[in-house]
Amino acid sequence: MPQSDRQILLTKLEQAKTQIEIGTKYRHTKTGSQYLVLNLVIQEDTEEIRVIYQELNHQPAIIWSRSFDGPDGWIIPTEINREMVPRFTKII
Repeated sequence: MPQSDRQILLTKLEQAKTQIEIGTKYRHTKTGSQYLVLNLVIQEDTEEIRVIYQELNHQPAIIWSRSFDGPDGWIIPTEINREMVPRFTKII
């Protein structure tokens, strides 16, 4: 896959950062597990935006990667009790 223009990729990252805050804790709606968002990155071969996050409920912690907006992506709502709700919610 040819690489996109660098500015296009940077713009995609900046747009994603308006929806997910790096350095912020989030709760997974279905499991209740808590995570710390470490960074947003670009998957080299697909140019997909991915969320890099670390679990906070277990030690040693696992660092995970999830699509930003692909199927089952971070910002894609999930269904609980026949209601669509955010997959992750920021912990205030």
